[in-house]
Amino acid sequence: MSGVDDDRELIARAAQGDGRAFSELVRRHQGWVRQLAFRYARQGQDAEELAQEIFLRAWRHARSFRGEAAFATWLYRLAVNACLNFRAGRRARPEPLPLPDGLESEQPAAGVELAASEREARLREALASLPARQRLALVLASFEDKSYEEIAAAMGTSLSSVESLLFRARRGLAAALRPFREKGEI
Repeated sequence: MSGVDDDRELIARAAQGDGRAFSELVRRHQGWVRQLAFRYARQGQDAEELAQEIFLRAWRHARSFRGEAAFATWLYRLAVNACLNFRAGRRARPEPLPLPDGLESEQPAAGVELAASEREARLREALASLPARQRLALVLASFEDKSYEEIAAAMGTSLSSVESLLFRARRGLAAALRPFREKGEI
């Protein structure tokens, strides 16, 4: 079972309480949902909670799926709304990523690794300082490679609004990073 029609059948069954059907939908779509959540939240634990929230909303609102669009489109819209509503009021510690086998001997020097880590932390902070809608538009455009039209559809807004959000997001990000650039730290 795969494809758009099969997703429609699975969500229809899930709307009737079929947990197995919903589990299959989660299995099919969890990769991109988790990726979007991580790119938005930027913290492992927050991203995982956000992805779970997205699927929880999909389960709760399965009956509202009308079939006018593909299930993935409907889920994407739920995911965007969950990202916009996400509140990262608590600052979670970044979780270290495990290294794949065989890379231990190829680690960069401690100073290089520290500098890269500090640059990434500054970028994360600057991105987090943007208003939610600007941050989401920037994540969708820059990390998810979505077109302006796709962003407008996902965020339920106009094309000109997306252009404005992205302009303000890029300007805000540049302003937040300017002090570090002037010091040569980025």
